[in-house]
Amino acid sequence: MSNRGYETAFVVGQSLKVLLLEDCRSDAELCVRVLTKAGFSVSPDIASTAEEFSEKLENNDYDVVLADYNLPAWNALEALEMLDEIGKDVPFILVTGVLAEDTALEFISKGADDYILKDRIGRLPLAVRRVLREQRLLEERERAAVERERLIIQLREAAEEVKRLNGLLPICLSCKKILDAKGHWHRIELYIQKHSRGNVSPCICPECSKRISTQRTRLQPLKKAC
Repeated sequence: MSNRGYETAFVVGQSLKVLLLEDCRSDAELCVRVLTKAGFSVSPDIASTAEEFSEKLENNDYDVVLADYNLPAWNALEALEMLDEIGKDVPFILVTGVLAEDTALEFISKGADDYILKDRIGRLPLAVRRVLREQRLLEERERAAVERERLIIQLREAAEEVKRLNGLLPICLSCKKILDAKGHWHRIELYIQKHSRGNVSPCICPECSKRISTQRTRLQPLKKAC
């Protein structure tokens, strides 16, 4: 999908779990109304103290944090640092009344994703959509990196197996299990299925069939005697 497609990948009713760091309930309700009007299905939690903020982050997963700058006894910059300490990778948007340019730059340099002035609150839905888009792209890159590492490991294992199979294939003379490159023994049918595209179809060769029949014939008189 192109960047443009990702930018517009929004449907009305999209769920949005929001943690609002705000000591003014009316301002928090305004943010919720603006996001709801833009089509989000908002599930808000509100925190005004550091203790509440920490507790809610520890016990819940959020799509975005919306934080006022000045709060009683602490501020949003400390909240941003706390978010980093807790290790939660949640988009952080500052929503404040007045903000000096150098303070805004400090927030961005510390990891904030955006800032919105309250007298321009109409920008909030677009800012949220943008940070969610960036979060999705980041998560996709991380998943792709994990998948790439998994494939590299598989290729290395396959290369080792091919190298080993060019020589001798260790098979137990008794149980017929195969020794792999890591020193583990496997049933031969499971080994074949793992290292090839074929599936094992259970059957009995003529010699084994004859041997089984002979054994059954020998056992029948014993059963009658019992």
